[in-house]
Amino acid sequence: MTPNTEEFIEMFGDINLTLGMLNKEDIVNKEDIYSHLTSVIQNTDILDDAIVQQLIYYASKDMRDNNMLREIRMLAGEVLVSLAAHDFNSVMYEVQSNFRILELPNEFVVLALAELATSYVSQSIPFMMMTLLTMQTMLRLAEDERMKGTFCIALEKFSKAIYKYVNHWRDFPYPRLDANRLSDKIFMLFRYIMEKWAPSASPMQTLSIIKAHGPTVSLLLHREDFCGYALGQVPWLLSQYKDKEIDFHVTQSLKQILTAAVLYDIGLPRSLRRSIFINLLQQVRRPCCQLRFLISTLFLEPAAHSNPGELMEFFDEQIRSNNEAIRMGILTLLRSAVSAEEPRLRDHIISIERTVKIVMGDLNTKVRNSVLLLIQTMCEKSYIEAREGWPLIDYVFSQSATLNRNLEKPVKTNFHENEKEEESVRETSLEVLKTLDPLVIGMPQVLWPRILTFVVPAEYTEALEPLFSIIRILIMAEEKKKHSAKESTALVISTGAVKLPSPQQLLARLLVISMPASLGELRGAGAIGLLKILPEIIHPKLVDLWKIRLPELLQPLEGTREWGQVFTRQGRNIKK
Repeated sequence: MTPNTEEFIEMFGDINLTLGMLNKEDIVNKEDIYSHLTSVIQNTDILDDAIVQQLIYYASKDMRDNNMLREIRMLAGEVLVSLAAHDFNSVMYEVQSNFRILELPNEFVVLALAELATSYVSQSIPFMMMTLLTMQTMLRLAEDERMKGTFCIALEKFSKAIYKYVNHWRDFPYPRLDANRLSDKIFMLFRYIMEKWAPSASPMQTLSIIKAHGPTVSLLLHREDFCGYALGQVPWLLSQYKDKEIDFHVTQSLKQILTAAVLYDIGLPRSLRRSIFINLLQQVRRPCCQLRFLISTLFLEPAAHSNPGELMEFFDEQIRSNNEAIRMGILTLLRSAVSAEEPRLRDHIISIERTVKIVMGDLNTKVRNSVLLLIQTMCEKSYIEAREGWPLIDYVFSQSATLNRNLEKPVKTNFHENEKEEESVRETSLEVLKTLDPLVIGMPQVLWPRILTFVVPAEYTEALEPLFSIIRILIMAEEKKKHSAKESTALVISTGAVKLPSPQQLLARLLVISMPASLGELRGAGAIGLLKILPEIIHPKLVDLWKIRLPELLQPLEGTREWGQVFTRQGRNIKK
């Protein structure tokens, strides 16, 4: 909002006082002055032209003064760039007048030009050709490491600005410019840096080149004549994966390149794609959460979108190794991919299921937990299908029963540690079962009737509570369908190779489990709930008899206060 008259007068009085202080040679308070000025300028809609010109003069002068502290010079540069919002042409003229052909410029002049390019893209593009031509004459003059890094920063930001123009030129308020002339100059600058500086660059300078690499290659990819050269520089970028301090920036640049490749519909050579996959897979095992997230999005957006089949082949190949870290990385990436619901990846559900099956025999607790979490996500996103999906459900139940089995012959020295790890697997499997929605598309066909195989065996006792809930939801959903359709197919008894419990076994098990309901056990309440709705499933001839005998069997339980409370809680859980 435009300040009112009183605020106007107060503000200009404040700025005039500040200008008087800048005119002095005393630099003690200049850091505070420029910090204050940046805030004022950025939060003011209107500034008097005379004041703007004076501020441009002082900010430019202090920014270029080598006797000033770097902090003050940086702040002066920020003030100068902020002033461009009030008078862009004057600021650009001031900066360009100190950016001359065949002269090594002041470091902060280059940084100001770079910042103007990204902060004011529309206004900067018409000046870009002149800027790039001038900069081209300067690179061979740069010997100082800091100056070389500054030019890399400029290349990075100029490339970003031109990339935006190339892809959104219709949004700019002037006739279309020849972007190829700009990318010609960017190509020359980039080639010089990669050939002359990169081979012998220091770690600090290498980081600057890495940051410029992604934006520059991304821009060059829009040119067919530069595409081959640009992609030929990607192996250099991948070779920089060796220092945790810069790995994030390598991945950031790589993401920019792959995103541009998808945008311009450029097919990467298979050998290059494989090299990228291998490098990214090695990085996803790093402890840095920010890096892992970036790599996950990189796999999802360009890789899973453009080549999902090849990506799955790569995962299948790599996960066959016995390397825990590689398996964990792939399972993490697969879970992220499924969560993102990339449409083209859905065509490869069976491949994903088969890849998961490869590691279901791995006894490593970390891998088992990762498999369980992946299966949980696959169930939530309908990535489980009838033909290949059942073994994954069976795996979840088997992990809920592995605690005692894996500890039958414990190694004495590691028994307590093993016990804790096995407990974590069991807890994860039970959590997966508790959150499983049996009505997700395709899930009823996967679960029924094979889900009944877990009711009788004693090792699945701990899983009975979620198991009964799943069965009850399936049956109740089928009953609703029967009322709205003449024929239902969701719960057809077609066992295939699965051996179901006999009616007698099922009935006996449910009766036994229902007994503790009066003591407050939820699985007992769940068993009674199933006894009330399962007679036709257990045996067709049981329906009429059930109406007579079941009330007699349940009467001792239903008369207790504890049973009433338990059944009420069970009912609430089912409704949820």
